[in-house]
Amino acid sequence: MNQQEYPYAVDCAWIASDGQGFVGVFITAGEGPVPAHALRGDFFPVEEVEARVLRLSIRPGQAVTNLCDAPDPGSYIALTQRGVFVYDWTDFTSIEGPLNAYEFVASPLLPITCADLLNDLREVAQAATFADVRFAGSSLVAVK
Repeated sequence: MNQQEYPYAVDCAWIASDGQGFVGVFITAGEGPVPAHALRGDFFPVEEVEARVLRLSIRPGQAVTNLCDAPDPGSYIALTQRGVFVYDWTDFTSIEGPLNAYEFVASPLLPITCADLLNDLREVAQAATFADVRFAGSSLVAVK
């Protein structure tokens, strides 16, 4: 199957789902790993994910919880208002060395599932599923 090229040095986002069908958006910081399933050639360009998610309606009664201490959390808030969990590539390092994981930055009060997405986003989110992960309560998500 044809693959998109990894968007090196482009700070973009990709979308995935967890084992419960909830939706997460992962911000690469231009270097975080992206699952091959999210880069399939028959999907729209990965660089368009964030803009497409931001076209979703802000969910009535939506509130952002567990927001990290980011200097400018505006993009996290905007994404979370659409009902998605947000993770950022911070190249988080522990005493043992780099964890190579995305770090949790914000969660919605009212999370959406893949069923709430438009078809194009739903297909990508379902292709990149972390079956053994629950975004609610996961502080780190490793991508292999």
